[in-house]
Amino acid sequence: MTPTILDSYLGRRLLYMRALMNKRIAGIVCPNAITSRNQRIKRLATTTNQEMAGNKTIKLNEVELKLFNFLRDIVEQSDCNVTLRVAGGWVRDKLLGLDSSDIDIALDTITGSGFAQFVNKYEKEHGGKTHSIGVIKVNPEQSKHLETITMKFDDIGWVDFVNLRSETYSKDHRIPDVQFGTPQEDAERRDFTINSLFYNISNDKIEDFTERGIGDLKKGIIRTPLDSRVTFLDDPLRVLRAIRFASRFNFKLDENLRQAAQLDDVKDALIQKVSRERVGKELLGMLEGPSAHPQRAFTLMHELGLFKCVFLVPQQSRILDENAKNVPSDIISQKWDHAYKHSTRMHQYLNTRNDCVELEIDKMNEAKRHRYKLRILASFLCPLSSFDVMESNKKIRVPYYIIKESLKLRNRDAGDIADTILANCGELRNLVHEKVFDRVKTGLLLRKVGSLWKVCRDVACISDMVENCTTSQSPILAKYDSLTTFVATSNLQGVWSWKPLMTGSDVIQVLGISPGPDVKKILDEIIVWQLEDPDRTYESCVEHFKRLYSSATNKIEIE
Repeated sequence: MTPTILDSYLGRRLLYMRALMNKRIAGIVCPNAITSRNQRIKRLATTTNQEMAGNKTIKLNEVELKLFNFLRDIVEQSDCNVTLRVAGGWVRDKLLGLDSSDIDIALDTITGSGFAQFVNKYEKEHGGKTHSIGVIKVNPEQSKHLETITMKFDDIGWVDFVNLRSETYSKDHRIPDVQFGTPQEDAERRDFTINSLFYNISNDKIEDFTERGIGDLKKGIIRTPLDSRVTFLDDPLRVLRAIRFASRFNFKLDENLRQAAQLDDVKDALIQKVSRERVGKELLGMLEGPSAHPQRAFTLMHELGLFKCVFLVPQQSRILDENAKNVPSDIISQKWDHAYKHSTRMHQYLNTRNDCVELEIDKMNEAKRHRYKLRILASFLCPLSSFDVMESNKKIRVPYYIIKESLKLRNRDAGDIADTILANCGELRNLVHEKVFDRVKTGLLLRKVGSLWKVCRDVACISDMVENCTTSQSPILAKYDSLTTFVATSNLQGVWSWKPLMTGSDVIQVLGISPGPDVKKILDEIIVWQLEDPDRTYESCVEHFKRLYSSATNKIEIE
């Protein structure tokens, strides 16, 4: 039989599929996960090694074929004398049997702007409509070192055009000197060999100028075209990109790459030379990007000792414990192993609770994907939740600082994780371990946590599991399941959106209370009264609080 594309990689996937099928028999695997992986394996098996060596290697869909024929016609009928190549991720994904609409065209003798003029000239001469032209300016902070032209085509959307380039880096600066380059130079300056492949539109062939891209794609290896240490010092973010691709495709990191990623000068460069926005963006890619697998990513970061670089807390800042006492500045670095245990257990917990070996993040809607991200990050940061960092004479919870400042994620994410989930995690744990659930106490806690209460429940459960390393976790799970059942049977779902039976105006008019903070206190007391008995009405509420507070009293004392 003729060998199939990605022989060894496919072999690993087939073994993995067999394991999935065995576990499905045990009743713990998502059928959808098996279906999607079967489809992917079929796609991976459609191209042979011989085809990958330079013959026709990529099966184009109708839209791609139409676009490439159109571009070939432009070259043939103009005097631009350019070779068109599709570069990077599109080639990689097509060889892996994955759909991709991210088409970047590399030009060897002309700039993107120059070729765009040929495109619109051709359209005018043939009675077509000209295309919108966008300019993506140089932006070193986003790794855009050369101006890129983007044009919109009706069937496929935006396509980028940029000339081949070579890059030379100075010793202490991440921004390179960029010049026109050859295909060889352009391939070698790319981050990884699997991203250095070209699809030559002119002759319909794959080009592997590093001579390792195809082999690494077949073997499932993330490798840099040039020396890994030099590559990482040129752009340290590539360390995190390596982890994202390895976790996404379940590839292995090349041993030289692993060693380079663990070097102190590379880690220092990642901290000092890369903006926190770019770090946060890469982490989000690991958490919720295409085919994301967060636990693989966290495992690689743990193995490479990168947590301190990603979840950065300034070493020069004062760290305070829960008693507001100074603690050693390296206290956070001592917690990473514990944090990793939390995130690992959360990943296992979510898979078990959803009857899956692997949750398919791609199939989640935005709300579910957000809550999944919160569970992973909150569980990971839980061991740090009792510490504050002093910044500009202000105390900031370490998890809040990490989310907001170290990763530059949204204020909403920082608030949800630090101020809502982790801030109430301890109280929820205490509630779960009480012998009998109290409806009022439970309802008030749910009102503080709101719609994120199940996320908080799961983070608290994981914290219990990690701290109580017993042989069986079933008793702990049973306690948290009991809470979920109690909330449902007590009609407390949605209690956070309840309104007091009496409004503030009612309190002022009916009880004769002067406007001010006392009104808020009474409204809170009304909520407690409602929680005691869900069948209470507005009329009974008015009657009860009239008796409780004399209408003749304009000022009341409430403890």
